Amino acid sequence: MQMLHSISLKNLATISDTAMEFEKGLNVITGETGSGKSILVDGLMLAVGARADKTLVRPGAGTASVEAVFQLPGGEETVIRREISAQGRSRVFMDDALSTLDEVRRSVQGFIALHSQRSTPVLLKSARQMDILDAYAYAMPLREKYQKLFQEFQAASARSDELKAFLGESEVSRELLIHEISLFDQVDPSLEDYSSLIDRRENIRKTMERSLLFQETIGALQGDEGVSAVLAGLLRRVSREIPDREELAELLSQASISVEEASSLIHSEMSDLEEAPDRISAIDRRLDEYSVLISRCGGTVQSMIDHRDLLSSRLQEYTAAREELKAIENKLPALTKKVVETAGELTAKRKSAGEKLSAQAVAEMKQLNMRFAQFSIRFNPPSTFTSVAGMHLDSKGAESVLFMFSANKGIPVDSLEAVASGGELSRVALSLALVVADSSSASTLVFDEIDAGTGGETAHDLAESLLRAASSRQIIVVSHLAQIASRAQRHLAVTKAYADDMPVTTVAVLNSRTGQLKELARLLGGGTGAEDHASRLLGAEQ
Repeated sequence: MQMLHSISLKNLATISDTAMEFEKGLNVITGETGSGKSILVDGLMLAVGARADKTLVRPGAGTASVEAVFQLPGGEETVIRREISAQGRSRVFMDDALSTLDEVRRSVQGFIALHSQRSTPVLLKSARQMDILDAYAYAMPLREKYQKLFQEFQAASARSDELKAFLGESEVSRELLIHEISLFDQVDPSLEDYSSLIDRRENIRKTMERSLLFQETIGALQGDEGVSAVLAGLLRRVSREIPDREELAELLSQASISVEEASSLIHSEMSDLEEAPDRISAIDRRLDEYSVLISRCGGTVQSMIDHRDLLSSRLQEYTAAREELKAIENKLPALTKKVVETAGELTAKRKSAGEKLSAQAVAEMKQLNMRFAQFSIRFNPPSTFTSVAGMHLDSKGAESVLFMFSANKGIPVDSLEAVASGGELSRVALSLALVVADSSSASTLVFDEIDAGTGGETAHDLAESLLRAASSRQIIVVSHLAQIASRAQRHLAVTKAYADDMPVTTVAVLNSRTGQLKELARLLGGGTGAEDHASRLLGAEQ
């Protein structure tokens, strides 16, 4: 059986350095009020992942530490050590390896359950009552599954509403946006295109400015008295009159060819000039389209391009929103069905378990001298809910839970909060803890003074209930009742003294009958009568 084997505490509040070992069955811790009994429980809770508080560090000490040794079902041990500095820093080690609180909690999850005076009032809260019922019904895994589905449904529904609102409010803006983007699509602007248009227009303008020079040059080269005609005449005369000067004729021939090539080049340039006005006109129309967009978008080509990109981005948002909404609407029907079905399963499981839990709780209450106890569970709609396919659901299902109770014969049940006295509430809490323990994975139950306000015959009944529960698990009880201490299979007595004006808490194991009698007599108020009563509680000497 998995159990807590021992715990060692150093510099924790009034505890300087002490250790305790526990056994299977019923372990009882007793001591004077203020001796430090509950600090031992606080130390245990620190070891299993409770929140650290630097005020727990003993004055004058730099660090407080708690080390808990857990015995696993196979006989091996796991050691968890928690250190808290006076500055509030906390470290936790598992088997001497630095670990995290989440890892520690997972390793002991469901293994230890704490019930205390501080936790008893929480029983009046509907959420705690739901937790008790779900633990008893083995419904926690199903509830976790439902919660994930419900959260997914809520997120999808909220996102759907958000997208619908966004698309609805922006439909007119979207139409305007599409129109404005169409203006850009007609122009298809770019920095490269704009620069090219400017360069081409400038080149054509420069060519047009050279047209007069071209005309004069052509006239000089190819007119009736132009260079070409003069060269041709000279070449004929040289060839006819001085045929032996071939080199001269060759040079004149080359000059004539160069003149023809120059004339041809100029004619080509001048032919382009004929198309120049049309080309400039086309470029100017294109530049005018740019100018319209530029004037609307900040005055520069870059601002126009940036505006075009912004419009495209915004249109993509609308498109993405439409696609996302479509995906959500395709997903929601199946998700809704899963949520409703899982909520229905959870309701059925709870209602089936609720009847059994009520019957067993009543049986336990009668064991605790509440002979006329009545207990039942009322299922109400959630106080705040989301409507899902006609069902009213919240994060825990289709219902809230209310524990109904009556301690007296003939008095109808009412809410536990309305009718239970302090003592009755403690016994109801203990009864439920014992019932739920039978269906939980917790093999170690810790009860911290849950017996407050209990005495007389009820104290005997409580001791018997704890002893009975300890037959199949480890029970650790911090108690002030001699009736419970007398049934302990391991009795630990806590005392507080002072050394150097500082409180020092120590723990002793009461192995001898003499030590047990002395502590029981103290619990019973002291004196000869108390000693006799203590002796009767312990029974005949073995």
